[in-house]
Amino acid sequence: MNQHDMPSLSARNTAVIEAASVLPPIVVSDLFGITASSAYRWAQFAQNRWSDYLAARQPGDS
Repeated sequence: MNQHDMPSLSARNTAVIEAASVLPPIVVSDLFGITASSAYRWAQFAQNRWSDYLAARQPGDS
């Protein structure tokens, strides 16, 4: 991706957030080569992100 001037960091972060929202932190840790504590923090971030979003949504929003 870097060879084609594509932003790899934002793509990686998106992938980690998506994985952290559906996989256990230890799996995310192994998959991305990060520490278990970092994977746990990513999982908390992913969870908070969706709960904040759902709390802010108005009934009837699509």
